[in-house]
Amino acid sequence: MEIIAFGDHFLQKQTPKDIEEIKPYLTGDHKFWLNITETGDAELMSELAELFDIHPMAVNDIRENRQRPKTEDYNHFILIVVQMLYSNNHGLDIESEQVSIILGKNYVITFQETPFDIFDQIRVRLENPNGRMRKFGTDYFVYALIDAVVDEYYALLENITLRIEMLEDSIVSRDKQVKLSEIYHQRKYIQQIKKVIWPTRELLSVWRKSENPLIKKRTSPFINDVYEQTVEIMENLEMQRESITTLVEIFMTDISLKQNEVMKTLTIIATIFIPLTFLAGVYGMNFEFMPELSWKYGYWLTWLVFIGISIMMVFYFKRKKWF
Repeated sequence: MEIIAFGDHFLQKQTPKDIEEIKPYLTGDHKFWLNITETGDAELMSELAELFDIHPMAVNDIRENRQRPKTEDYNHFILIVVQMLYSNNHGLDIESEQVSIILGKNYVITFQETPFDIFDQIRVRLENPNGRMRKFGTDYFVYALIDAVVDEYYALLENITLRIEMLEDSIVSRDKQVKLSEIYHQRKYIQQIKKVIWPTRELLSVWRKSENPLIKKRTSPFINDVYEQTVEIMENLEMQRESITTLVEIFMTDISLKQNEVMKTLTIIATIFIPLTFLAGVYGMNFEFMPELSWKYGYWLTWLVFIGISIMMVFYFKRKKWF
């Protein structure tokens, strides 16, 4: 557990080891953020539910990972479930982690599956005594958390866009062998982000229309801003999906061109050998009376004719620009 209490001119950080160390913050005058990176501890979750009066259904949503992004209004607190996406394996894979956020009157609780998070920028912003993080309410703080999650979607989208462009350049320039599976991997990543960003946009739409007094009017413009970001991401995802479709068409066209080049080369070789095969077939017949068979220079003349025909045909193909 990690707890940060803050106010206009106050900032205190602590790593409480039990629930008893959290209780004084509930009766204090300052807002606080409690971050928990272990939702599998049933005893801890039970104690937190009792301390903050968290509804059992909300506890189930927090503990059951892979929930669809959503928001639930419980009057005295609001539960928001989002999916945090980040790249792994040198940017080749996308990992997802559920982040559950509870917005209370003077507190915010976040629940994460693993210690990894993307909220370091939030901690840095809390260091600024003149920033909105200190002066505004907990609803603005929750907006900042969601904004950090959505910003990571932008980073993933930029990574996908870059990889699609690299694949397109590789296919067109043919300087690198591209597999069809690489293209479909990018398509899978787009679908993975789309499955998360779509319900995230819905929860923001519901959140900005909420009449719960926990959400102040001055926070509405910021909520609208992050909502517009999700709309922009959706539009970019649609564009990238169309780019993937175009990329598949380019890939298949390139394969067809390569096959045509191979067939063209084989056809030219076969065409050159057709007259040579004809001559070889004629003089390969087992007739007793063939004038050239007993001629001293017949063998060398045959080779001269073969080479001459081949050179003439190659010259003719070059002139026609067939290769």
